[in-house]
Amino acid sequence: MSLIKIKSYNDLTDLQSLALVDFSYSRIDTYQQCPAKYFYSYISKEPRLFNPPAVLGNIVHAVLENVLDNEKTLDINELEQEYNKNIPIWDPDNNIPKDLISVGSVILQEFYDEYYDKKFNIYEKELAFNFIIGCYRILGFIDRVDVIGDRVNIVDYKTGKWEVALKDVPNNLQLGIYALAMHSIFPEKEIYAELHYLRSGKKKGHLFTNEDIENVKLKLISSITKIINDTNFTPTSNVRICSYCDHAKSGACPTGVFRNKKNNG
Repeated sequence: MSLIKIKSYNDLTDLQSLALVDFSYSRIDTYQQCPAKYFYSYISKEPRLFNPPAVLGNIVHAVLENVLDNEKTLDINELEQEYNKNIPIWDPDNNIPKDLISVGSVILQEFYDEYYDKKFNIYEKELAFNFIIGCYRILGFIDRVDVIGDRVNIVDYKTGKWEVALKDVPNNLQLGIYALAMHSIFPEKEIYAELHYLRSGKKKGHLFTNEDIENVKLKLISSITKIINDTNFTPTSNVRICSYCDHAKSGACPTGVFRNKKNNG
């Protein structure tokens, strides 16, 4: 197998750095959901609407980032105080419904129940990364990275209801990108990456082999090339996506507006 080289920004000449196009998993995922959604989000840059579940996710992520520490075990009072402190920061206008706020409280309580007597081996929280593949710079953040001996454990927290099927985890591009980023930092260590679904408590992960890493590179380049070469950005055939799309709700996407009116009418 021919190896695709991963570079850092410092490896590039000035001319090469000017030619870079930035991408992230969220950009690629948006396109895979709906090319039209990608167009309105990243090309015409239509404003995003307030999304209570997404904001709740930001709050819970902030709490875990601020509270988790290698030097201490969890304190439920500290978790609750941090949660209450972050709610007005992320939701100053009190737009998140009370039942969703309660969901966040339950998530943190259950997280405490699982980890209250455990010590962490955290290498970094909200670890920023970027690497160069081809003429693309891949950027992102990883919720938590633990380093234990010869193994790197990557954890991505999910606060939503929807879960990736267990059989699809080895091919999950988000985990693949994270594994690729950490492999470039820790080339001699095993890389394990998991999705931690905080509502259900399920953890779905995969140990990435060197062959897996090379396949991630190919999939990443293929996914980006498809986006770059698209000139139409046709709306998805999955009508359900329109029901929660910002651009359908705001009126920016005529197809989404039509579909939602038809479904609600």
